[in-house]
Amino acid sequence: MKNRIAPAATDTADKEPTLQLFLPAATKREIALRAADSGETIRMIVLRALDAYGIHVPKEALVDRRKTP
Repeated sequence: MKNRIAPAATDTADKEPTLQLFLPAATKREIALRAADSGETIRMIVLRALDAYGIHVPKEALVDRRKTP
């Protein structure tokens, strides 16, 4: 029997599950345009929308995770 070693989770993204969904092309385009206009990521736009809809989004998730220069 082989020993199994769990991969080390070093990044927040490694700890978060993925959600994949299909959207109408026009909806995806509008989200992408809004993200480009605001300078936020698509992830942030979606999380803010879910929060506004009343779905619990932890405050620490509402931060831009991109690296700053």
